Amino acid sequence: MSTVAAVLPRELAPGVHWLGDCFVFPPHPGEELQHAYTSVYLVEGAERSLVVDTGNPRDWPAVERHLDERLAAGAPPVEWIFPTHVEVAHAGNTGRLLAKFPDARLVADLHDHHLVNPDLTDRFVHVRVGDRVDLGGRRFEFVDAVFRDLASTLWGYDTGAGVLFCGDGLGFGHYHAAEHCGRLTEEIPDLPIQELTGQFLEAALYWTRLKSAAPHIARLEQLIAIDLDVRLIAPAHGSPITDPGATVPRILEGLETLAAERRLR
Repeated sequence: MSTVAAVLPRELAPGVHWLGDCFVFPPHPGEELQHAYTSVYLVEGAERSLVVDTGNPRDWPAVERHLDERLAAGAPPVEWIFPTHVEVAHAGNTGRLLAKFPDARLVADLHDHHLVNPDLTDRFVHVRVGDRVDLGGRRFEFVDAVFRDLASTLWGYDTGAGVLFCGDGLGFGHYHAAEHCGRLTEEIPDLPIQELTGQFLEAALYWTRLKSAAPHIARLEQLIAIDLDVRLIAPAHGSPITDPGATVPRILEGLETLAAERRLR
């Protein structure tokens, strides 16, 4: 079965490319086949490139092929690898990437990465919210993970194209049979976002069953509209968003509604 790997890499903005593959949910009888992305992103500066998230280990052939295509097309060498957090879908190919790019370093909140790759700690660089790396002509900044599934989760922001990389935040699936794979959120106007966000509330954002998401929604709105010049949002498990002003409210409405329905009482 063909997945999004067949149509990637895709340029989302100058110097920002979408890589990776889909995870296929086993369908219930009579239901449409549903996918969720396990996206990897390549941010290309004038001098060096940075990889955001690493994909599932099962996705390595696709991730490696996509990276090779970009490098063959003239992308600068990969010098930074940024897993937003240590879960397998985001850090599962860390060792392979560091082996493929021997001059690259992992950059992240390092509270737990040493437990997964203890033999590579000499190539780890610890960062906090507000730190940044220079890619040449653009900076990559590490920002607060508003919707956080692990204590060490960080988000990222590319100053060159105004892209917010939000890991598990703002995740939702898509329907394979509808040829949604590889399309932007705004290219799928009938996507039932409210329904599809529920899977991620149960998995990555399970805490929304226990507490209100309203303060986090307010913080995200401030981050997008005031703190940063966010022109595009690149989640790990949802379609990239090219019109945050129009699309983010739809996602947040679904998140808030489903959180209220599933919250423990």
